[in-house]
Amino acid sequence: MCGMYESPPKDCLATARRVASGPILASIDPAQDRYAERMTMDIAEHIRTIPDFPKPGILFYDISTLLAHPQAWRHTVDLLAVAIRQHEPDVIAGIESRGFLVGAPLALQLGCGFTMLRKQGKLPGETTSYTYDLEYGSDTVEMQVDAITPGQKVVIIDDLLATGGTAGGALHLLRQADADVRAAAFIIELEGLGGREHLDVPITALLEFDA
Repeated sequence: MCGMYESPPKDCLATARRVASGPILASIDPAQDRYAERMTMDIAEHIRTIPDFPKPGILFYDISTLLAHPQAWRHTVDLLAVAIRQHEPDVIAGIESRGFLVGAPLALQLGCGFTMLRKQGKLPGETTSYTYDLEYGSDTVEMQVDAITPGQKVVIIDDLLATGGTAGGALHLLRQADADVRAAAFIIELEGLGGREHLDVPITALLEFDA
């Protein structure tokens, strides 16, 4: 999922609402936290915004700067782990491509499996697919047929929730395979784009920005 949307505010970081606070942060025990300074870390400070990428009028939310900061990245994964542990996932399903970066270490931390949800034609072997409508046209998301066992508890992961088309397609694909989709989680959510309307499961976003 690309971290982008149209008509950005002038100062994106200033408009961020730090959702990763309160109950989520309170669930992390400082006495067991290897890096105590992470408890007050603002992960929004480590997310770079790039205007007019990949085309004019688009503001791109670049998490590469977050990935480059080990303590901030560890804190991000910790926050997501605390938020979704209650759903007891058997599998984390990461959406191409940044969802892989978020989902794989999260699955490792939670002690569960990880599977990739990719665009059509990107996965080897036998796959199952779901085609979903976009504002202009359609797109298809796929996973390998043996990626999910019917009845397994799954949480969907991506870096950013915008319009929700891809995440909604992922949800339908997993349910098509008889997965028990428990929740979806994102680092960033862009409000005002209707992303949540495509997801009828609990949603966690560590940061919210006005679209």
